[in-house]
Amino acid sequence: MSHPADGVQRQHAPAVLANQVLPAHRWGQPCRAYNVCIWPDPPAAAALAALQARALRLEPALLRVPEQALHANLAWLLPVHQKFDRPKDELWQQHGPRWLATLAGTAAKTSSFRLTFQRLVATNSAVITVANEPNRLSAPRRELIPLLDLPGSSSAGDLAHITLFRYATPLRDPAALLQWLTATVFCLDLDVSELLVIKERVYPSLDYEILHRLPLAPASPAEQPATISRSTIQRGSASDRRGRRFCLLSGAGGCRVGS
Repeated sequence: MSHPADGVQRQHAPAVLANQVLPAHRWGQPCRAYNVCIWPDPPAAAALAALQARALRLEPALLRVPEQALHANLAWLLPVHQKFDRPKDELWQQHGPRWLATLAGTAAKTSSFRLTFQRLVATNSAVITVANEPNRLSAPRRELIPLLDLPGSSSAGDLAHITLFRYATPLRDPAALLQWLTATVFCLDLDVSELLVIKERVYPSLDYEILHRLPLAPASPAEQPATISRSTIQRGSASDRRGRRFCLLSGAGGCRVGS
């Protein structure tokens, strides 16, 4: 079965190889946005940071999303890239209570779940990690969008993903980056037990405020993931995966990072 990352990479590979990447002009700039997100726990964020550190050896000029800012978007309430006829803070004051009630209702009906990330992709605007499908993020997203009745573009896209990098300048070696992304094998489990409503103040979530935490319903025994989740990261060629291996274990016994 093909992975959703395959189609995304095929779509964007020509532009990336031609170094037609889009610089993140908003990076580090004050902004205003209201979003619904999923935030990785510290062990998962640390595993993603290990991936980022290795990518930077190939492309040192990539703009690295800080470990504490890594997240997956569920929905954009008032997106950073859109302008409205009134300030976003004013729109939030008007519509926020209704949106929060809708979000809380959906969260209460949604069981805690796990997302698994195993693939890296370079698009023309970012380097991302894409969750396996099917996953449990898509259903609440489909349910929420029509119920929220938002004034702007609410869709955060169809892919469940986490952005790891944006581009500052043209890439030093696009082909080498794509080859590395394809050859990097890892498995990261992200357990989701709550949705976060945030106010973004500096793009991309370099400064933000958590406005509300919306707990998901407890998972039934049949839905419970294993109590210990493992993340492994391995680098090698497509035909030979032997290479340096990073292992992260988290659970009741704490966490351990090794190589």
